[in-house]
Amino acid sequence: MIFPIPILNAYFKRNPFGKGIVSVWGDFGVGKTTFALQTLYNTNKKGSESIYIFTKPTFPYERINRIMQESKEDLDHISFVRLENFNDLHNLVFNLEFLILKKSNTKENLYKLIVIDSLTDLYRLELNREKKDMNYNLNYRLNQILANLFYLSEHYDIDILVINEKVQIRENDQNIEIQSGGKVMEYWVTLDIKIERTEVLKEREIILTNHSNGDHINFRSNLTENGFQ
Repeated sequence: MIFPIPILNAYFKRNPFGKGIVSVWGDFGVGKTTFALQTLYNTNKKGSESIYIFTKPTFPYERINRIMQESKEDLDHISFVRLENFNDLHNLVFNLEFLILKKSNTKENLYKLIVIDSLTDLYRLELNREKKDMNYNLNYRLNQILANLFYLSEHYDIDILVINEKVQIRENDQNIEIQSGGKVMEYWVTLDIKIERTEVLKEREIILTNHSNGDHINFRSNLTENGFQ
């Protein structure tokens, strides 16, 4: 996986995190989808095959064209999938292994990156405070999705990047920010990258937490029309 921000790539060159799930999360409009598409583009420039699963209402055609305009042929190496409900996401993730094995059996280029943008949007739409049994089932299926993604990463040498949202919870009389999905995400994610706005309009603060070794670093990056720099 090749990130759009050189500082991140330099960090991982010094501190390889192995396999697992990388989560990029933050508030609406901070650049999460742009980050994901740039990572997709950078990885595919090496001739890799990728899957991009999109679950939000408006598919980002314009951003895809802008980010990949220099190399439109790379689009042929990306399988774009759009989903509209959480059940479809659950089913697709559990069928990914069949797609991987099919490519392996036909000697085609193997998938090297799977991106899900966003992992919990559809999950949150179905949550209902008054239906605890339904919520329990949703959490169970979210756990299954993450467990299967982790398995694919470990057994097939595939990078997994998920985009997630920021939510606030009340804990010890304080409001704290966490990823949507709470403890389920906390358990399965190997590395998380939080993107925050700063006082400068086109600047973002990047907060990296590497759960495999306890590293916690932050720095700033510019976000332009062409993406992160």
